[in-house]
Amino acid sequence: MKQKHIFVFFISLLACVQLGYSQSEEETEGVIPAVKDTTQAGAAQYYGLRLGADIAQPIRTLLDEDYSGFEIVGDFRIKKNLYIAAEIGAETRRTTEFANIDNTATGSYITAGVNYNVYENWFGMNNLIYVGGRSGFSSFRQELNSFTIATTNPLFGDDTRFDSREFTGLSATWLEFQLGLQTELFNNLYLGINVQLKTTITRDDPEDFTIIFIPGFGRTTDDSRFGVGYGYTLSYLIPFVKR
Repeated sequence: MKQKHIFVFFISLLACVQLGYSQSEEETEGVIPAVKDTTQAGAAQYYGLRLGADIAQPIRTLLDEDYSGFEIVGDFRIKKNLYIAAEIGAETRRTTEFANIDNTATGSYITAGVNYNVYENWFGMNNLIYVGGRSGFSSFRQELNSFTIATTNPLFGDDTRFDSREFTGLSATWLEFQLGLQTELFNNLYLGINVQLKTTITRDDPEDFTIIFIPGFGRTTDDSRFGVGYGYTLSYLIPFVKR
């Protein structure tokens, strides 16, 4: 767990430093004539497909024996500040944090929506600070590995049962708000960071059992429809049009 937090901090710091360095470099590099437009409006703007992957999930897969997953990300620029965006992935998560239940969820998911870039780039830059919205869908199954029936009688103690039960054909939908940034590390290569706030719209709870984890959404409870998430992406822009 400590290694994962160090990794998260390091990537966040790297992205912020790179974004700040890119801007300061543009501000201090030579003397810009007064007639030259120093905003992105005066430079060539690239319209194309950016494809990549969430690099946090493979790292988490290596560090956490109860988790495995991957996610492919992409966006396509349709206007100056507007992008169509989507993510597709798969996750397996074993939940053992609760005292009375051991559960594993496995499934795939897709999210789709738009990103709006609120960052005014300096001349020659193509970075993003964006707000975005998504709708998400997940198809998954859950396996109840074991459960414990608690008792107040000290003579017999709790009753733990290992008769596995599987619930298949489950699905869930949700809405998601994203806030993130993407900074160009090298030519057309971008490092991205985002945080997500989610709320479930529909979900299939099996009879006599509550869904604990939804692939793509995260942990869920009976008490709240909301969830949070984060992503660290590395992606490459395939430019189709320069305007």
